[in-house]
Amino acid sequence: MKKIYPSKERILLDGGKNNKFERSLIPDAQSPDLLNIDVSDGAAGTREGFTKLNTAAAGSFSCDGLFTRNERSGGQTMVAFFGGDAFYLSGTTLVTIPSAQSVFTAGQRVEGVEYENYLFLGNGGTLPYKYNGTDYTRHGIYAPTATHTAATNSNGTLTGDYQYKVTYVNTNLVESDVGPVNSTFTASSEEVALTSLPVAPQSWGVAARRIYRTEAGGTTFKRLTEISDNTTTTYTDNSDDTELGVAAPTDQSVPPNWSICVYAKDRLFVNDPSNGNYVWYSELGNPYVFKATNFLLMGDNTSDTVKGLSFYNDTLYVIGAKTIEAYYMPDTDDSTWTRIKVKSAYGTKSHHGICVFKDSLMFPAMQGDKFVGFAEIKGDTTAKSASLLTVYAAGSDLKSNVIEPDMFLVPEAYVSNIDAHVFRNKAYFSLPYGTDATVNNRIYVYDFSIDNLNKTVDAAWLPWSSGIQAATFTSYDGKLYFGSALADGFVYQAKDTGVYNDEGAAIDSYIWTKEYAGGGKDYLYDKDFRYANILIDKAGAWFMDLTYRVDSDKGGGTTKQIDLDPGSNLWGVLRFGIDPWGGGSDQEDLRVYLDQARGKRVQFKFSNQNVADQRFKIYGLNFLYNIKGLR
Repeated sequence: MKKIYPSKERILLDGGKNNKFERSLIPDAQSPDLLNIDVSDGAAGTREGFTKLNTAAAGSFSCDGLFTRNERSGGQTMVAFFGGDAFYLSGTTLVTIPSAQSVFTAGQRVEGVEYENYLFLGNGGTLPYKYNGTDYTRHGIYAPTATHTAATNSNGTLTGDYQYKVTYVNTNLVESDVGPVNSTFTASSEEVALTSLPVAPQSWGVAARRIYRTEAGGTTFKRLTEISDNTTTTYTDNSDDTELGVAAPTDQSVPPNWSICVYAKDRLFVNDPSNGNYVWYSELGNPYVFKATNFLLMGDNTSDTVKGLSFYNDTLYVIGAKTIEAYYMPDTDDSTWTRIKVKSAYGTKSHHGICVFKDSLMFPAMQGDKFVGFAEIKGDTTAKSASLLTVYAAGSDLKSNVIEPDMFLVPEAYVSNIDAHVFRNKAYFSLPYGTDATVNNRIYVYDFSIDNLNKTVDAAWLPWSSGIQAATFTSYDGKLYFGSALADGFVYQAKDTGVYNDEGAAIDSYIWTKEYAGGGKDYLYDKDFRYANILIDKAGAWFMDLTYRVDSDKGGGTTKQIDLDPGSNLWGVLRFGIDPWGGGSDQEDLRVYLDQARGKRVQFKFSNQNVADQRFKIYGLNFLYNIKGLR
C-alpha cells in the first residue's frame, strides 16, 4: 500500500532545534541537530555571514562595549570600547574619542544607556561618564575640592564676618553640592576680593560656577553670584545681605560607580558594586543627581546581590543572584511604586543577557550556582500583584528547555559574558559554548516570528557558530553588529545582501529532520521509503547534499548531491545547440529516490557541504512509502 506523508501538505522545517527529547518524538518541524540555519521566511536555509566593519583594528583587544547613540536630529553614532579606550565610527574607521583614553579598564565590560541626548557609560571599576557626540565628561556633577582665598579692598560697604563656598554647574544647568568653606573673613566698610576660585578639569563637564556667602555673622550660605565660565579665578564682592539669593543646594549626590544601568520613568536606575543590595535612582528628569534617599534595597543585605536590571510593562525588575524582585511603577512618583516578590526559582549572573520582546522578559537563569538556560518573566498588563508575576514558560520550566543539553555545556565561570539583543523579531544570545570555552563562541537565535507559519511551536532556537565570537551586539543604521570577543580589535556586521561566508570562511550549514514514521498507526509497520519530494531554492551553480538514514542509524547514511543551478541562459551567454534558452527558475519541486531505504522510520539531512558562499534553502518536504508489514 502506497502512502504519502503528510498526505495534504508539506512538512515545514522552521521549528528550530530540539535535542532534549528523542529524535522520533519531537514535532515534525523541529530538528534534533542543526547549525547555522535561518528560518526567517518559514523555510530552513543557510544563514547569511558576518564581515569586518572597521578596516583597521582598534588594537589587540576584545570589545568591552558596543553602543548606538541616537541623536535628537535623527542621526546615529556607533560607540565602541577596546582596551579601555572609547571610539566612534567614521565610515569604516574607529576613531578615538577625545578625553576617553584609558578612562575605563581594559577587559572590563562597559554598560551604556541613552537619556537626554547622552550615552551614559559605566563599568563599575571607576567613575561613570557621559558622551553627547562631542564631549566625554563625568556622569555626575562633582563638587569643588579646592578652597579659595579672600582679601579686603578699600571703599566697600561690607561690614561683618563672612564665609564663602563654591558649586559647579554642568552644561545642563545642574548644580553640584557646595565645595569646602574658606576661613571666616572679617570686613569693615570694605569689598572682599576672592581669588584662586576653583576651576574644574575639562572631564568634569563644568560650564559655570556659583558662589554662595553667609550674611554678616550668619551661618546659612546664600547665592551671591554665578560666573558663567570655567576659567575665571577672581571675583570682587560688594553685595549687601539683602541682595543674596536662594540657599545653597544640599544632597546633590553623584551616582555610584555603577556597572548596571537602565532608563525608566524619566530616571536612571543603577546598581552599586560597593553596596551590592542597593539600586539607586536619579532625580525625576535629572539623571545627574542621586539623592541619599533615592534607593531600593534588595533582599536583606545577604549575598543575593543585584546582578541585573530591566524595565518593561511599567515594572522595574531587579534580578539578583538567587531571587527576583519587581517594582510596579504606575507613574513617575516614587511614593506610588509597589514592591513585588516574583515567584521564581532562578537568579542571574548576566545583566547583559537580559532582553525584552513582545510581552516578555528573558534572562540567563541560574539555579544555585548552575546555569540552566533562559527563563521568561511574563506579567499582566494591568496593575501588578504577587499572583500575576511569575517566571513563565509554556509546558516547561525554561524557554530553552528544548535545548537543555546545550545549555549545560555553558561553563558557569563565564556566564556573566552572555549578551542579548533583539533585532527584527529575533533575540540573539551570545554565549560561551563548551566546557573549555572562555569567550563567547556561539550565538543562539530565538526566532519568535515563525509562529505565523508553523503552529506547532511558538518560537525556534537556532545555534550559529563558525566565525562568530560576539562579545556584545548593537543595531546601527538598520543592521546588526557585534564587537569581537577575541583580542583582535574588530567590529563585525551581519550581512543581509546575499553573503554566505564569515569573513571569507565557510559556514557549516546543515539541518537534520526528526525521524518520521508516517501517519496514524503506520509507526508499527516496516516500510519501503520510495522517494522524497522537496521544494528547494535554486540557489546557484553549486550542489547541496541530501542524506537519509533509517531507524536511528548512528552512521552517516546515504548521501546524494542535488544540483542547485537555476539553469539561466540568456542572450550573450547562451551556447546555441548546447544550453537551454530561458531565465531559469527560483525554486524546484524535486523528487529524490531513496534507494534501499527500508525500516520503520526515516530521517533526512540537508547541507551546504560546508563550502564558503554556498547556501541552500528547503521550503518543505513530504515522502512516499509502501507498508510492508508488522515486525
